[in-house]
Amino acid sequence: MIFQRRVSLGLLAVLPLLAGCTQTTNSPPATPAVDPAVVGPRALAALEEVERTRARHREQATNIAVLSFFDPTGISALAKPAMEAEQRRELDEKYKRVEEELRKTIEEAEALKAQNKARSAASKPRKRARAVPAQAEAKVE
Repeated sequence: MIFQRRVSLGLLAVLPLLAGCTQTTNSPPATPAVDPAVVGPRALAALEEVERTRARHREQATNIAVLSFFDPTGISALAKPAMEAEQRRELDEKYKRVEEELRKTIEEAEALKAQNKARSAASKPRKRARAVPAQAEAKVE
């Protein structure tokens, strides 16, 4: 009896290490760095929200995996598909927000580009017409 308790306590001591191992191996590839000068602040906030949501989903997946290991009834296996469907729905909403913010940023950039182009066209000095060489020679004589 004491030997069985030691084994189960030993498994409980190792369990957090196993959960940490699954988090590192199942993590998605890192997203490329985003230049704040190129992307607007609203789009950056939306991207950060997506990253926080992904981290929370990884934590939830790890927790459900640990719970399913200790669940003799198998009820946690029934909850896993529902949890994954909810996570997909939530991420879809977050990605739609990111797309909207990026679309707004692109529209703002195009408007600024058009304004700058109009300003530069209006501020350019017009070149004077060059004198015809025959007229220039007549003036010299």
